[in-house]
Amino acid sequence: MQEVMQAATEQYRGFRIVVTPMLDCDDLWDFEYRMRRIDGSGEERIRAKSAGGYATPETACFAGIEVARIEADNLLALETARQG
Repeated sequence: MQEVMQAATEQYRGFRIVVTPMLDCDDLWDFEYRMRRIDGSGEERIRAKSAGGYATPETACFAGIEVARIEADNLLALETARQG
């Protein structure tokens, strides 16, 4: 059974990111993140990282925020490329 801790929330470049750390079966922490544009446009994106693991829920949250930021940056770069 996975233990779930309190989620971390951040707004980044027009996206709202929510990361939830989850204890996996090897006593390490993984994460799931959800991101959506703050204005509500577009679909919500849900991703999870379940390989490897982190020693603490705080580290898993930090890693999840960083991964979601990279995805937001990539989405914005693709939009810019399509417009230009």
